Amino acid sequence: MLLPSNNLNAFSAGAVVAVLLACAGCVSNTTLTSPVEGLVTVNGEPAAGVSIVFHAQQEQPEIYSRPSAKSGSDGRFRLTSVSSGDGAMPGRYLITLTCRVPPAESAGGLLGGGVPDSVPADQFQGRYANPQTSGFSFEVRDTHNVVPPIDLKLP
Repeated sequence: MLLPSNNLNAFSAGAVVAVLLACAGCVSNTTLTSPVEGLVTVNGEPAAGVSIVFHAQQEQPEIYSRPSAKSGSDGRFRLTSVSSGDGAMPGRYLITLTCRVPPAESAGGLLGGGVPDSVPADQFQGRYANPQTSGFSFEVRDTHNVVPPIDLKLP
């Protein structure tokens, strides 16, 4: 059946919209990212409260360019890009680490998981805060990723 051109344009536009809506659910942040988890230690002991940021070394959407996490009381972390624990897009990353909790000898501190009364300066004094000089990198693959343990030293 031959449709008049104005109906054909409306039909074509409707078909395009239907295809786009059908595919909208095909792409989500969980399909773009892969799970990434790891362990942060200080002198071999689990380090609580360490902020971990992965800095993308390749071009990718801004929302995915700096996945981050905070280590738990057991030193373990799971990266988040968009939604909790979703991971990171595959690619190469430089890693930065900072910690704004008191050292082990006060309030439970870095090794004990204590919570400070005030927010002090980075306990690593910026040693791992620059992606170019932190000394840590990782390649995220399109699979479940486990970062080798990251052992830090207090200054």
